[in-house]
Amino acid sequence: MDQNPYATSSTPVIPQNGADIDSLDVSDRWKQFFKGVQKWGGLQMPLYKALPKGPQRREALKDVKPPIASFALAFVFGFFYYLAKGMWKKGLVLTAIVIVILIVTTFVLYMVGGDTLANATRYLGGVIFGIMAPRDFYAFKVEGDKGWLPTRPF
Repeated sequence: MDQNPYATSSTPVIPQNGADIDSLDVSDRWKQFFKGVQKWGGLQMPLYKALPKGPQRREALKDVKPPIASFALAFVFGFFYYLAKGMWKKGLVLTAIVIVILIVTTFVLYMVGGDTLANATRYLGGVIFGIMAPRDFYAFKVEGDKGWLPTRPF
């Protein structure tokens, strides 16, 4: 009999660092996100990427959908969101990266005459923080990554 390799297992999800996701001091929505990422193979999600494009893949995407508040709060507060979550090292490095990206992007856009686009770059930093926050929080809480680098392989 063929077994579905993507079926959910009844065994509890145990992260690589040995901590049980259910015992983490985070909300149920974060636990659901952590379990979804763990189910599909971690931050790189190789099992998810192996799925054929179509309805099965769209259904699996629901498992790895982070809380929308994490994006919104990280978008608005940036470094202070990281500070509140205990990821101040990553927040500092990400802030430096964002500042460099904003300066270069704004300068290039002003030089080529894209004044309107250059003015829109003020939101780019918030978008970068919003996109990176759930991944970094997963690495911080589940994998125990307390390092400086916010940019890990996707």
